[in-house]
Amino acid sequence: MSTQNSQLISGGLIVTMNDERDVFFGDLRIEQGKITAIASQLKPRPGEIVTSARGNFILPGLIQCHTHVCQSLFRGLADDLSLLDWLTKKIWPFEAAHNSSSMKASTQYALVEMQLLGTTSILDMGSTRHGHSIFETAHHLGMRFWGGNCWADLKERSGPIYLDTAST
Repeated sequence: MSTQNSQLISGGLIVTMNDERDVFFGDLRIEQGKITAIASQLKPRPGEIVTSARGNFILPGLIQCHTHVCQSLFRGLADDLSLLDWLTKKIWPFEAAHNSSSMKASTQYALVEMQLLGTTSILDMGSTRHGHSIFETAHHLGMRFWGGNCWADLKERSGPIYLDTAST
């Protein structure tokens, strides 16, 4: 097999997801984006990229089951408010103020941070507007992404500026 798209990660503490939940020091080979071998010692192939993981863990990709990537730029704002005040006075108005560019920036910030921390798959709660920016950014960054547009139909709670219906 060609080693052009092959990488060997060696000497790390491998945490498996097999039935026995094996944990051992070893090597992991990736070919064309897929794990093809895990063993206590694999011989490097000519031309293969070899990365030492000594002193590090080799873990399966993490799965984030509940995210709000549209809110990442608002982190730390109004943390002293109760949940409903935080939503109605800050988060919902901030989300309503997003345009396509700011939604993309918020999504990039959230997803790159998750990738740096080992997350490979996410389920996002979406936003009422600019969902296309979220999906395009996730696709561009190579994330396994599940999500959709959310909608709000309670004008008195969410306000007219970001009122949405199930038909949009």
